[in-house]
Amino acid sequence: MQATAQLKVSGRYLAIVTGLLMLVSIVNVADKELLAPVADAVKADLGMNDTQLGAVRSAVFLAALLGQIFWGPLSDRWVRKNVIVIGTFIWSGLTWITAWVSGFPQLLAARASMSFAEGCFNPSAYALITDTAPKPRHGLVLGLMSLTYPVGTAAALVVASVVGTRNWRQPFIFYGLIGLALGVLVLWIVREPERGASEEAVVESEGVYAGRFSISEFRKALKARSLLLAFGLDACQASVNWSFAFWAPTYLTRYHIAPNSEAAALALLPAILGFVLGALLGGWAIDRLRRRTPIAPVWVALISMSGGLLAALLVFNMFQMATLMAAAFCLGVVTYMVMPAVSIIQFSVVPPETKATTISASNVVLNLVIAVLSFLIGVVSDATELRLAFGGMTIMMYVLGIGVCLALLRTFQADMRERDSLVERRVTVD
Repeated sequence: MQATAQLKVSGRYLAIVTGLLMLVSIVNVADKELLAPVADAVKADLGMNDTQLGAVRSAVFLAALLGQIFWGPLSDRWVRKNVIVIGTFIWSGLTWITAWVSGFPQLLAARASMSFAEGCFNPSAYALITDTAPKPRHGLVLGLMSLTYPVGTAAALVVASVVGTRNWRQPFIFYGLIGLALGVLVLWIVREPERGASEEAVVESEGVYAGRFSISEFRKALKARSLLLAFGLDACQASVNWSFAFWAPTYLTRYHIAPNSEAAALALLPAILGFVLGALLGGWAIDRLRRRTPIAPVWVALISMSGGLLAALLVFNMFQMATLMAAAFCLGVVTYMVMPAVSIIQFSVVPPETKATTISASNVVLNLVIAVLSFLIGVVSDATELRLAFGGMTIMMYVLGIGVCLALLRTFQADMRERDSLVERRVTVD
């Protein structure tokens, strides 16, 4: 059977594809975060202020929002591998072009257009890898994909620190060329899996999943309350994580916790290490706990948001480098446990043919939220102080995330059962 054959990939191939997509994702994230560790140098070179810096950050997420509307449905209708390759070529070229900007308007346009193209990756890659890997391994695979966010951020920080903020244009050239090379490897190595191939109903019956994407089908999926709550949870965690990636270096230098921008960038490495461990821990815990309870991803998410809130209260009340770095490591571990949980919650309540569009819709929501919050952090920081703007937003989003998880405990299992019943009805057996 076609679906079964697609699922029975070798362990070697699965490891190679997962590793390659992780590398592409790392470069994807690094491209988006290259501005953060060199923000002060860029401001000085291009004559910008915090409000303009916040506007660039907001433009990145607004452009990503528009990109999701295009890339998600395209990925559910077309070959996801091809979407990844085309998008990678485009965003890598635009990253290279960013090295040559000479003012705020050019920087705004370059970063926004890059972000639009980058929007292709998550919807296509997450849908592709979960149709390639067996379902019992989804927590681990999604945890591995999730850790690329902190690793990509670290890659941006390390390269910026090595070349120095005075040479802030060089990392854009470096990552642009790497992205182009990775696009060629995806084209050469990755095979397109059959949609729905990892579904339990497909594997057990050795059948083929017959569902096909349509806008009306996705609208039906939006009726699941758990999906809407998962969108909110994704927005909460992303607001915290992306804001830390962008504003933390400036925060550390402005409050004299770090002596300079290079030291501030390197001071984030413990938190980033925590993010990596948290993503792996969250994915592992979900795979283990799902053997006992189907609502395991919700419990992991609740633990993550609650622990993150406690850690954030410590982080924003510490002003010594060593103790703050230790607290930031703990924050990274507990916060990033939510990453694989969010994806599994979403995929558990929507049919397979809408996975890419589901990710895109979630990204639309989170990018809109982040765009607004990024701009507000800049405005409030100019009007008052960065600690109030940055710290207040972080704590608020953790509290909202806890509330969303509590609501999911009431809705998730029923929505998951309804979705599984729908999948079973769409499996055909020759």
